[in-house]
Amino acid sequence: MFRVLEAYRIMWYKSLFDTPGMTMKLSNAAVLLDDERTPHAGAYALPMFPLDMDEDLATTLDGKAFTQTTESATTLSDAMALEPREESYIGKKPQASVADAVRERHTTFVQAVSALESVCATFDSVDMSAVAAQTVLRRRVGSLSMLGHALEGVASFVENPDTEVLFGGEGLLAPYLAGIYLWAGDVTETLATLAHDLNTLAPNWGTTRERLNDVVWIFAMALAEGRRLENDIDVLPVEMHQALGELLVCAIGLKHKLDEPFG
Repeated sequence: MFRVLEAYRIMWYKSLFDTPGMTMKLSNAAVLLDDERTPHAGAYALPMFPLDMDEDLATTLDGKAFTQTTESATTLSDAMALEPREESYIGKKPQASVADAVRERHTTFVQAVSALESVCATFDSVDMSAVAAQTVLRRRVGSLSMLGHALEGVASFVENPDTEVLFGGEGLLAPYLAGIYLWAGDVTETLATLAHDLNTLAPNWGTTRERLNDVVWIFAMALAEGRRLENDIDVLPVEMHQALGELLVCAIGLKHKLDEPFG
């Protein structure tokens, strides 16, 4: 009889999660619930077993923080084990504010353009053809820098609580600025690669043009959003009109510069 009960207990344990009518209660113990779907409903008193056997030990999932101090440790391994551990986080993590996100995006772009300008500043070739190519690239980088200043003129309005909502996920400016930053970021990466290649006198004009053409569709979508804002400019604060106009002009100007032959 004992072996029969033991075999039944093992079978029950293995099928705990896939047998109809058997449910695990995820509290302090697991409980087997019998109903009419099980062949031995009510025939045996099935045991309860604790899920948490570390009630005397603190873990990152416990409600209270670890209270023992490193001074009480007697060995190095004990001391390392008692170092403060990051507590688990349950629930939705707090997200950055709209203003923080706008600042971070703009800072990332400005830093990338600044790094590109630094590479261009190291050009020292005496080869006439290389000098001409480097000059052409510098002009494109100048247009890219102008776009960065225009973006800053618009992005600065996020600091105003009255206009911050325009930059949020559902804001009127969100798709337009997202497209401009995405396109300008890809252009910056492409020109940075070209600048490094020019420093080694090994530019790949074909690859540069191909990469620029690959992101033309992003510019086209951003431009469409910019034109839409022009048509709905009256719904935006008057103080933003000039900044938005300058941004559109700078974006179109950079695109025209990029369309011109490089080498």
